[in-house]
Order: sequence, then C-alpha cells, then structure tokens
Amino acid sequence: MKVTKEVLGKSQVKLIIELDEQEVQQYKQQAAKRLSEQVKIPGFRPGTAGYDVVKLHVGDAAITKQMIDLALPVTYSKAVTDEKLPVVSRPQVNILTEEPFTYEAIVALLPDVKVTNYKNVKIDVDTAKVEDKDVDSVFDNLRKHYATYTPVTDRPIKKGDRVEIDFNGTDTEGVAIEGTASKNHPLVVGENTLIPGFEENLEGMKIGETKTFQVTFPKDYHAAHFQGKVVNFETTMQKADEPKLPELNDEFVEQVVGEKKTLAELTKEIRGNLEGQRKNEVRMKQEDKLLEALLERTEAEIPEQLIDEEVEYIIEDLKADLTEKGIAFDMYLKTTKKTMEDLMKDNRKEAEKRIKIRLALQFLFTEEKIEADDKDIDMELEEITGSYPEAEREKAKKEFKGNQQMLLRIKNRAMLRKLFDKLLDTTPDAK
Repeated sequence: MKVTKEVLGKSQVKLIIELDEQEVQQYKQQAAKRLSEQVKIPGFRPGTAGYDVVKLHVGDAAITKQMIDLALPVTYSKAVTDEKLPVVSRPQVNILTEEPFTYEAIVALLPDVKVTNYKNVKIDVDTAKVEDKDVDSVFDNLRKHYATYTPVTDRPIKKGDRVEIDFNGTDTEGVAIEGTASKNHPLVVGENTLIPGFEENLEGMKIGETKTFQVTFPKDYHAAHFQGKVVNFETTMQKADEPKLPELNDEFVEQVVGEKKTLAELTKEIRGNLEGQRKNEVRMKQEDKLLEALLERTEAEIPEQLIDEEVEYIIEDLKADLTEKGIAFDMYLKTTKKTMEDLMKDNRKEAEKRIKIRLALQFLFTEEKIEADDKDIDMELEEITGSYPEAEREKAKKEFKGNQQMLLRIKNRAMLRKLFDKLLDTTPDAK
C-alpha cells in the first residue's frame, strides 16, 4: 500500500492511498467470500462458492463494490496510524480509480493550540452580600406556603389573591387560537406564572366579571409559534380567596422544620444557605469570565469538518429540546422562517467557540499538569451524591464508577475544578 501525504490549511491533510495489485486481489477474494454468504447461488451452500462462480453470478462490479467497502476502512485506519495522524472527525473520501484501487481522504487533525498570557488573567466579580431583605424574602415565601385562605366576595381582586379564571384567546380578527384557552385556571395574582402583562389585568376585577384585554407574547417565548403574537383574552373571574399569613414566631418555625427550633436559629441557617448560594453564583461568574478570557487568548486553526460535526450536535440538542416542549421541528422552522441551511450557518460561530474552549482546556490541562486521582474523583462523587438519600449514596457511587463514560465525565469535572482553582487563585496554598 502506498500513501502520499499533502498538508492542507486549517489543520487538514490529504492522503492519497493506492493499493497494489496483490492487495486488491486479496480484498476481492474476501469480497467474493462475503457475497457468497449473502447471495443465494444455486448448487452451493452459503459461503462455499468459489471466486469465479460468484463473479459469474453477481458480476465484477458487485465484487469491486464489496472490495471497496472492505478495503477502505482497513487501509484508511492503517494509513492514519502509520502516519501518526491525530484524526478528530470523519474523513472526506473520494475514489480516484478502481483498478488499481486508489482514493483520496481529506483528514481533519487535532489543531495545534496555544493559549497566550493566560497566567496574567485577573477576574474580578462583584460579591453581593446577603442582606436582611434576602432572608425576609425566604420567610415571606414560607409564610405564603403555609397561608390559610378565606373567600373573597365583594371586593376587587388584588395582588396575592388566589384565583380561578376562565379565559379564551383569539387573534386580532377574532379567530380562536389553539392552546390559549382554559377553565378554572388557578393562579396567585402577582406571581406572574402566566404571560407577562396578563395578571395586571386581573387586578380590580370582581367575582363573576368578564373582561377582555390584549397581551403580546414575548419575542423569546419558549413556544416559537407564539413569539411576538398579539392575542385578545376574554377572561372571567370565577373564584378568589384571600390569604392569611401565619405569624412569624418559634411555633411557626417548628411547624415548618418539623422539630424544635427557634426563629433565631432558623434565621441563621437560612442566612448560611443563602451565603453558600451566593458564593457558588460568584464562582460561576468567575468561571464564565475566565473562559471568555481564555477564548480570546486561544490560537487554533479549527478544521471545517470539526465545526460541521459540532453544528450537527447543536441542532440535535435543539430538536431534543423542542420535542420535550411538544414543538415539532418542522413547525419551528416554519414559524422562525428558517431553513436547515440557515440553522447550520447561524450556529457555526457557537460551534467554533465550543470547540475552541475544549481545545484551550485540554492545552491547559497539559500545560499546568492537571490530573485527577482517585481522591479527586471521590470528592466529585461526594458532591454529586450529596443530595441522595444516605442509604443510596454508596450504591450510586459504585454505579458511577462502573460506567466508564460517566467516570470520564467525573474525571474531567475534577480536572476542570482543579484548573479553575489554580487559575482563579483560590486554592488553599495560594491564599
């Protein structure tokens, strides 16, 4: 087998692979054997007919096609191995000649990556302190959860009332719109669980009153066919209850937590939880800003094939998300006035960004000698299973460790944490 290599731009090479006559004949013999097993030949059991009989029965073209199907993956794999090529995507193959069997393969390679001046990156994030109003907001939600209700009879509806409404949606020409009608629909006025602008129109209504108002769906609404749509809603107030919030004291705390605990103790616990959440939020913002800074400092020529494949992954994720929301992909394309080609073009920049970030992180793992040992993996597993029932944690850890794909993800997560700790200067040794 003869292999000729030509270096192309953007981390690509062209391989021209030519098989000699002896190799071609060997693959043709294998092809005939394969065809004799697949095709019924009168007078022969499957797999027993000789080359000439098979050729006579199926024709030389069929043998040649089967020969190519057998030879191509084997010879391509050998060529990239012999040439020590770090291949990162499927090759683009073009058959040049069948006799002798010669083909070219455009191969995308792992790009040379360099992240410059990354140690000079300084990330500053405003750290919002937990204030008394934040703790008060948690207590307000708890009191609402344990509220008791009395029926509203003659006064107008106001924020905080728990109501039930009937509504029907029509377009600007009065035609009913599917998916915009409901009866005895429950909601708490002011919590904005419906479309923005809808609930404000309920304030001031009375029981039994019917009111028609217009609402414009947000341009980023999750259902694409409603984005920016103007809908007239005929709404009837069927029922309303006024909440009575429990008094905030030690007795209420005991009711909430199910054990003897004072208001001061719960207040301290809530503040600690909020501080932990804020700390995590700050860390996430730091990591996001760090990734953006690394992206700006990353130099890599990314092959087009790699970008094409990443675009395909992004679109597959979009399809899965739409399916989960009950939206057909064809309907999405229609309502957004996009074609598949448009989507592929629109997502190329995001695809290139994702690839560049992954390449930068792999470069930094090597450059900073970041590795994850068993202790690091165990720490990640402790965090992952921390919310599991105690009796199930050990079983879950064993299952994670037994799944090679999941274990690789956990290892990458541990390495990423160690890299961020080092670059963000947050490791204990750095303090």
